[in-house]
Formats: sequence, structure tokens, C-alpha cells
Amino acid sequence: MGLGIRLALLLAIVAAATATIVGAASYATTQRQVAAEVDDFLRERAAEIIDGQREQPPNRRDRGTDQQPVVSVSPDAEVQILGNDGEVEANTGLLLPVGDEDLLVAADGGGPRISTEAVDGTDYRIITAQLPGGGAVQVARSLEESTGLLSDLRTRILLVAGVVAVLAAALGWVVARHTTRPLEALTETVEEVAETTDLEVPVPEAGADEVGRLARAFNRMLGALKLSREQQRRLVQDAAHELRTPLTSVTANVDWLARAPDLDPDTRSETLRGISQELRELNALMSEIIELATHSREAPTMVPTDLSAVVRSAAERFTLRTGRELAIDTSPATVMGDADSLERAVGNLLNNAEKYSPPGSPIRIQAGPAGVFVEDAGPGIPEEEADLVFERFYRSAQHRSQPGSGLGLSIVAGIVQQHHGEVLVEDSPLGGARVGFTLPMP
Repeated sequence: MGLGIRLALLLAIVAAATATIVGAASYATTQRQVAAEVDDFLRERAAEIIDGQREQPPNRRDRGTDQQPVVSVSPDAEVQILGNDGEVEANTGLLLPVGDEDLLVAADGGGPRISTEAVDGTDYRIITAQLPGGGAVQVARSLEESTGLLSDLRTRILLVAGVVAVLAAALGWVVARHTTRPLEALTETVEEVAETTDLEVPVPEAGADEVGRLARAFNRMLGALKLSREQQRRLVQDAAHELRTPLTSVTANVDWLARAPDLDPDTRSETLRGISQELRELNALMSEIIELATHSREAPTMVPTDLSAVVRSAAERFTLRTGRELAIDTSPATVMGDADSLERAVGNLLNNAEKYSPPGSPIRIQAGPAGVFVEDAGPGIPEEEADLVFERFYRSAQHRSQPGSGLGLSIVAGIVQQHHGEVLVEDSPLGGARVGFTLPMP
């Protein structure tokens, strides 16, 4: 069952229930009011007869005879006179029932008694009141008119409830169609995206209500998926391009060894060293690709971090691995960040400086509230390439023959971006490049 039908049925049920409750309350109020009016009429008529304002019927009459009713007793009521013994002495033509309580009123007095009795298949409301000097008068009024009025009221209440339910269902259907139309369009668009995997399909945005917010959220989600797909495609393409060269070299060397089993030992050793070097480059490249692909999906844990301690730890690891001395200049600085991620970024900066620095040339690292910067004495970075060096797999034409994948600085840029910082490239006083990043202070 669709949302529109459910909403229409719900409104119909609510409207019908409301109309029925209001009608039932009105019916109960009307019923009590009618009953009170009949009882007031009987008390007033009995008092008029007792006070002599109206004549009593002179004798006993039975309905169906040709005797004329007593004129002094109006036709809107039946009157019956009881003696002290409870015997019927006179009436207006209808023999009213006399019960034990009526006999007590006629014999001993007491307050008036009002009851509802059935006479000849018709319900009557009857009052029995004591007469001066003994006996009692009974005044009865038929409830047919009241019953008919209440029956008509019940019918009208049910009719109104039905009409209100139908109108509410129709109104609910119109409202549901108007409300669910944007949802249907949104559903169709999402289903199309799911079937075609086309992330370019725009989701219609309508209004500022919840449906509009949902549509805008879907558009943002599709945009994020599109960006993620594009990044994955670029990563795969760039990785394939970078992997092709070392794989081709390794394959060629292995084929060469296979075709030339009688190579002299020096040539064989040189070829094996080349293969080993290419495999090390492949291993480093795969590690950087995996790190780059997974790091972008892991949000760093932001805690107060001593930036100078991170730099000293990365510098110590770098020195142990390469044996190269560093000039370290640090000052206290605390940032909100992830120590492991920041240490990885500093390590990549040091590796980049070591790669392009001549052997024995100085490498200097500075850290403090202004950020982290690594300076080298290498060839430097041209101004037109300052922004390009942080892109994935980018390597300038003059350095493509050197080992490396072009991923180190892009990993630095990704880490710094997650920390809401900024990467910078400048000329170094040492003659090479000054590469680093700044982070917001807490």
C-alpha cells in the first residue's frame, strides 16, 4: 500500500473518529436534555392538576370507546386518578400501569415517582404524585416523539461522520499526492542512479522542507561518490603508469638472464643488482600507494600534540635509517593533531630532501609555532612547479630518472589537509628548497 493511500486512510479514520466522538457527545447531551424536558413537563402538569388549575378526568374511560376525552386535560398527556387503595377511579382513556411504589404514593404519600413504562407497545414517561386528601394522580407522556428525534439525530450523526470521512480521505489523497510527488521524483532518480551507476544524474531539489533537505543531501552524497570515484580512477591510472616502467625493466632483465645463461659473473651481478633495485622501488611504490589509498579514508584522532617531539622522533628515525646528520631547530608548539600522521608527514619531507640533496650536503629541519619546514641544498623547486609537487605521482622532467614515485609530498599534503593546515614551498637559504607546512594553533 502506497504512502498516499495510507495517509488518506489515516486522515479518513481520524476524521470519522472525531466526528463520531463529537456526535456521540452531542447525542448524549441532547438525550439528557430531552429527558429533562419531559420530566419537567410531567411535574408541571401534575402540579397544575393537584392545584386545581386543570380539571381531573370525571370517570374511568378505556381507549377504543366512543366517549370523548375530557377537554380540560390537553391531548399532549394522559392522566389517571388513583384512589387511596390504588384503584383506578378515572382516566383520559389510557389505562396506565400501577406498581407497588405507585400504591405507596397513593396510600401513604411521599415524593413523586417518575418511571418509564411500556403501554400497548409504546414507551411512556409516567409521574405519580399524591393528591390532597388521599389518592394520586398519574400523568404520562409518550416518548415516541423523543425517540424519533433521537433516532433522526443518530442517523444524521452517522451520515455526517461518513461524509466527513469521505471528504477527509479525498483531502488526504490530494495532500498526500502533493506531498509525495517530490518523494516519488527523488525515488525515481535514486533508482535510476542505482541501475545505471550514473552519478551525473541531478536529484531535483524542491523547497526548504524535509524533502528538499533530503534531495540536497542526496546531491551532496552523489557529489562525494563522484569525487571518490574520480580519485580512485586517477589513483589506478597513475599507479598503473608508475608501475609499468619498473615492471618493464624487471621483466626485460629477467628475460635477458634467461636468454643468456653464459653471462660473465660481473654482468650477471650487475643485472641482478638492477633487478633488486627495481624491486625495492616497486615495494616502496606499493607501500606509498596503499598508504595513500587507506589514509584518505581514516580520520586522524585530534588530541593536543607536542609538535617539537613529533619532529625529533621523525628526525631520529631518519638518521638511523640513512645515517645522515640533521640540523634540528625546534621550539615548543602544541597543536591539535594525530602524532603518528604528523610524524609520517615529517618523515616524508625528510626523505624528499635526502633524495634531492647531494651527498654530504646539509639538511636542516625547523619546527615551532610557525610550522614545520625542511631545507636542503639540492637543485630547488621552480616557482611554476611549487603547487604541482604536492599532486599524486608528479615528478618534474629533470628528476624523472631518479628513484621515487612522486607520492611522498602528496601524502604530506593529504595529512596536512586533514589537520586543516597549509603546505608551503619556498627557496632555502641553503640553496635548495624549503618545503613544509603550517598548522592552526589551538
